[in-house]
Amino acid sequence: MFYSVVVELKALETGVIPTYPGKKIHGLFFNVLEKANAETSKKLHQNFNNKAFTVSSFLGKKVDEPVSIMKNKRYYIRLTFLDEKIFNLFTITMFKNKIFKKEIYIENIKFSILRVIFDEEQSKWAGVLSIDELLSKKDYSNKIKLKFYTPTLFRVGDKHLRYPDAKKIYTGLLNKFNKYSEYKFNESIKEEFSNIKIINKRIRKKRVFINNFYLEGFVGDVEFEISRGNNELLKIVNILSEFSFYAGVGYKTTMGMGQVRREHKECIAI
Repeated sequence: MFYSVVVELKALETGVIPTYPGKKIHGLFFNVLEKANAETSKKLHQNFNNKAFTVSSFLGKKVDEPVSIMKNKRYYIRLTFLDEKIFNLFTITMFKNKIFKKEIYIENIKFSILRVIFDEEQSKWAGVLSIDELLSKKDYSNKIKLKFYTPTLFRVGDKHLRYPDAKKIYTGLLNKFNKYSEYKFNESIKEEFSNIKIINKRIRKKRVFINNFYLEGFVGDVEFEISRGNNELLKIVNILSEFSFYAGVGYKTTMGMGQVRREHKECIAI
């Protein structure tokens, strides 16, 4: 199972988060997890590749400027989980905090927990997806549109690539899928990712300030096309595109970068 959880918070004081909030929410995640299980938290922190979670910044708030927090206002953050154990540890601890009215801190600002949301009917950013459900879909399209909500970039050695690259996007998604899914795709399909065409893009650059440095990536819409003659590639790219909502794309997804979702005609972006 893959999970996307939205946490509704109420600010208990006024303050400002001057640098990129995704890094602060990353800190909150590990604080909560450490209290739930210190050993698991340590192991997860030491795993540098394809971690089993992502966090967002504050949903609906700009990521490239300081965020003003107002007392008694509601704020929303999102976390996704590719591992059942991590999901259980985090959400059970958050429910306990809610029940016992235990405050949490982001930066040095105090919040109370109002709701922990799993149902996509309550938030377009929440959801639960099983492997069986993902693999059972048959309506494979040869044109796929992904919307990148937060700066997305790719690290190659010491360099950062700040533009969409189909092979890098889908290779990263396949690596995560094969790590956390009981069902594995054949790794040789990666060579076929070079045949995915970008046929349309409406993107712009955006950067975030993390402590004493900036990271810059792209945000916006990217449309891909897959040849109808390659059924296996068509199937895998469609599945990985749905999976991207839970996995994130590119560098620093554990700090809110690369938040993405597949856009369907009936889907209303939020």
